Amino acid sequence: MSPEYQDSKNCKLELQYAQTQGKRIIPCIVSDKKGWKPSDWLGLITAGLLYINFKGDDSEENIQLKAKELCDRIKEQPSASTPPSEPTYLMELLKYEYIQNSCVNRVMNPEKSFPIEQSYINLAIVKAKEQHQKEKQLRDAQHGDAIMSSFEEIYGMKTAIDIKDIFETCKNQKKQVLVFGRAGIGKSTFCRYVAYKWATGSYWPQYELLAFIPLRRLTTNRYPLLPPGQSYSLIDLVKTEVFPYDLSEKDKILLKKHYDTKKILWILDGYDEIVQNVPHHLEGLFEQLLKTPHHILTSRPYLNTLSYNVQMEITGFIDQNIIKYVEQFFDQMKDELDDASIQSEKLLSFLQSNASIWGVAHIPINLELICSLWSNTSWPETEKLTITTLYSMMTEWLCRRYLTAQNIPIQKIPKTEVSQRCQKELVFLESLAFKAMESNTIIIRPTLLEQVLNETKVSLQDYPHILNIGILKSFNKQGTGTQIETDKDHYFVHLSFQEYFAARYLINVLKDVSFRSWSP
Repeated sequence: MSPEYQDSKNCKLELQYAQTQGKRIIPCIVSDKKGWKPSDWLGLITAGLLYINFKGDDSEENIQLKAKELCDRIKEQPSASTPPSEPTYLMELLKYEYIQNSCVNRVMNPEKSFPIEQSYINLAIVKAKEQHQKEKQLRDAQHGDAIMSSFEEIYGMKTAIDIKDIFETCKNQKKQVLVFGRAGIGKSTFCRYVAYKWATGSYWPQYELLAFIPLRRLTTNRYPLLPPGQSYSLIDLVKTEVFPYDLSEKDKILLKKHYDTKKILWILDGYDEIVQNVPHHLEGLFEQLLKTPHHILTSRPYLNTLSYNVQMEITGFIDQNIIKYVEQFFDQMKDELDDASIQSEKLLSFLQSNASIWGVAHIPINLELICSLWSNTSWPETEKLTITTLYSMMTEWLCRRYLTAQNIPIQKIPKTEVSQRCQKELVFLESLAFKAMESNTIIIRPTLLEQVLNETKVSLQDYPHILNIGILKSFNKQGTGTQIETDKDHYFVHLSFQEYFAARYLINVLKDVSFRSWSP
């Protein structure tokens, strides 16, 4: 034991877990700090135990004497007298795993990660009905000021719902909530955050088990076809996806014995990623998941075929949280940037002086890219950052993320190749933006969408995710709506994105005209 050991969160978790398992604890002091003794959580665990002090006399004879004392204690000291209760042992293991793996990786450099407690900024979660009303205002807006006002309604101040209160609107004993969110809005991070908060005891202690299931893992590789008459159960899913290692036969029996669906909260992430690709032999398992009495299901708005009484939408950051995120981002980089706090202030000043960029910064993926791009380049000191430069770089990284979702490795792909691989998608977005501006409209009606798909020769069968790169958002018109994505209205996530892609379209047209004019 040492002051460094006492300050370590991981060491604290490991020793607390060992205590719950009834493991023998023999405290050894190895601190150079004179007179140091454990306190706080470490003092509580080791209270009443006899210490072996390796410090004070560094002679080889003393070290050998202390080592012999430790060996004798290991042989003679009995295990803790009170073994942990059966289900508690498994749940403590799971909570430990959620806490240990609660880091957030950077999009531009996944090797860099930070604890979720230090990185997560509360997202605005609103009732889906309220969000749809704001989008309808955008559809009805005719003039520039009204359009910008409507975008501010979508991205500005919101009546947000506290995450821990998300079940309050459920009117019966079943707690089932569908949470929408566009690409890059933070749905998966939200899921990992609630798992972490449950593990620390902050959220929903009434549930003995929280099962976080990324639905994209329901594949034939992970769940091979079983012999006739056999099928996978929800317990099989828990054993494979929830626990970090292969359970022993004893633990499997224990889990089955204490499995109680009424005391399990399922966090099901990514309905849209699996709904069209569920292996035939897993369809029954998938249906069981959707019928569990207590769950949160996340999905992008497109491809939704579900009917839930309680629907929420993650709409991104509120204004105050943009400021908090930027300050926190650069605070985490203070060891790498000499002037991290100054760059934080400069970026906030830049964002607040550019209404367009301030608008798109409400989307977490965009704000992370903006912060990363700002910190990675020298433009704050040498030249003025143009909106075009920023949007160009943001588009590149949204394309990289789009390619990653299709299992295309992006680490060695240069910028030019990213554009080539996404050429069809970019041409489509450029044409769509220009045609909408030409029609003096922000809302892209199904007829215009179909027209541009045909003109750019884009088939949704060949490019099933083209509407879901993170630049467009769909919503249903008044009435019952539709599940067919091309029959929905769409809009660019911010007017400035539409203007940027329309400008790209014009530049390419002018380049083409110029080329033909000069061709012999």
